[in-house]
Amino acid sequence: MKKIFILTTILLALLFSSPVKVTGSSSCENRYLTLVNPVRGRGFWSDRSLKPLRDQYELVRKYDFPATWLFQYDALTDKELVGEVKKFDSGQERGVFLEVSKSLAEGARVVYPYGVSWSNPGAIFLSGYSPSERRTIIDFLFKTFKKNFGYYPRSAGAWWIDSYSLDYMKKKYGLKAVLIVADQKTTDNYGVWGQWWGVPYYPSKANILTPAGSYENKEDVVVIQWAQRHPTLAYGDGPKYSNYSLQANDYLERGKNTLFFEDLVSKYLDCNNVIGQITVGLETGIESSAFIREYANQLKALSEIPNLQALGMSQFADRFKQIYPDYPKLAVLKDNDSEWIFTPNFRENKKLGNFVRYNPNLSFPDYFIADRSSFLYRRLPGEDSRNPVGNWAPIYLLATAAFGALAVRKKMFNVWIVATLFTFGAFGLVLKSKAQYGWFVYYGSVVPNLTLTQVLVVVFSLLLFWAVFRKKHTLLLWLIPLSFGLDKVVSSLRYTFISGEHYFGIGVDALKFVGIKLAKDFSLSFVNLDFPSEQAGAILRFNFNKIWDRSFYSLLLYPLAHIAIAVFLYLFLRRLKPKLRKIILMGVIILFILQMLAIINADPRVVIPTGP
Repeated sequence: MKKIFILTTILLALLFSSPVKVTGSSSCENRYLTLVNPVRGRGFWSDRSLKPLRDQYELVRKYDFPATWLFQYDALTDKELVGEVKKFDSGQERGVFLEVSKSLAEGARVVYPYGVSWSNPGAIFLSGYSPSERRTIIDFLFKTFKKNFGYYPRSAGAWWIDSYSLDYMKKKYGLKAVLIVADQKTTDNYGVWGQWWGVPYYPSKANILTPAGSYENKEDVVVIQWAQRHPTLAYGDGPKYSNYSLQANDYLERGKNTLFFEDLVSKYLDCNNVIGQITVGLETGIESSAFIREYANQLKALSEIPNLQALGMSQFADRFKQIYPDYPKLAVLKDNDSEWIFTPNFRENKKLGNFVRYNPNLSFPDYFIADRSSFLYRRLPGEDSRNPVGNWAPIYLLATAAFGALAVRKKMFNVWIVATLFTFGAFGLVLKSKAQYGWFVYYGSVVPNLTLTQVLVVVFSLLLFWAVFRKKHTLLLWLIPLSFGLDKVVSSLRYTFISGEHYFGIGVDALKFVGIKLAKDFSLSFVNLDFPSEQAGAILRFNFNKIWDRSFYSLLLYPLAHIAIAVFLYLFLRRLKPKLRKIILMGVIILFILQMLAIINADPRVVIPTGP
């Protein structure tokens, strides 16, 4: 009897010696821990000393774990904080936290939204800005990071990262891994829904929530998730569901403890998949001050799991790519009788009644335009009936080439060149418009039957010059397209009235103003200054959108007005001396080139679904 008791005691000790049991075949060797600690500027910290950072790092070092520390811009400009981070051991990875602050936006010469909270999705996420503004912000942030650490980051994170920004960072900076928030329908004004539930994947180029299903649509960056949710308890609306996550602050608020954490870890590290991965961390200085003790409990529990490999974000991405050089074709997440099935084509949980069919060629509208709404709505529907539209063909180029061939034959090549320049100056935004990723993307006016409209405006312009202007004076012929260069001047003009003083001048960029100030005593002075965002955003300027909003204005009155301006310029220049005329013409040519560059780099204005 005594031997039976001893044997039973030994068996029980072996059974419960490790808080998390990972069972299965030899594939259980591929179990990974990714420690990620976002670090915002100390203005958000409850304890603004460096103690929260040091305490968190000391715990990581205690268990000899590598971690990835993602730094927001305001943290990167904190010299004392950066100096402390440089003391970290070589196993700690440094990356960027892609939250936009007022100082980041203005440092990048971008207007920051006025009168909204710092966490408003239209302010904090890159998707709240135009594509060109996103590029500028990313470049400025990455350069700031490199200035501090001597290299560009390979990992980045935010609760939401739009696919346009992701593609840009991958192509320009070689980003390897990104972190976004796990599925949550209505938490913190951020609604994200439809990705693989807590399981890492390669995203499609069109949509970060959609897993890639082929080499062509694969964005070669590995997505991991913050606050991975319980497979069953977290399914629902609001924090009462989403707080069932791996985050210490989440599950403690639900009345749970470390045992819940250990059980949830075991579900993600189960051997149903080739790879099992968990993301654990705390927001330094915010959550870490209050939950550092539970964080210590988490790390202790994780240190006792056999075969668990701790890797930084970019290291895990490298390992993921070794195991999945193409893309995962199947993943499973189980919770008793509830089972999530993930493939590149769909995700499904029959017990919860969830089914999402994936189309890797459909994007959210924020791929193209800024989303300044106060609620982030990024949910994949169960089914999406939009037509993704294949390779968009600029058919109007055939008409342009045909007229070019005819012009060469008729020895009227200069007329064709001038007509082509006029076409681009007058209708360049219409010609840039296209269909992509399930959207008609309009840079100028929204026109019916986009392909036909593009062909018609090209044919109209070429016929106009061929039939009407080809016999006109050479100077007048060239001034017609060059007149569009004056738009660059008009678009740069600025006026504002502040504290009883008038400001007239030009905007050098989104914030810088150069011009004159008319004071209350009617004295004039030259000014060269940066307006803060709240003032820069309110400065009066010519609004070309009033033209693009109406097809009649943009397709007819706008080009005709420039023909009239060209005639006026022609009559004016004829009266000038040849030397002065050449100087003015050179200025007009430079302005035209700048205007053409502005058209080439223009951001989309409107997107419309290609289907119901």
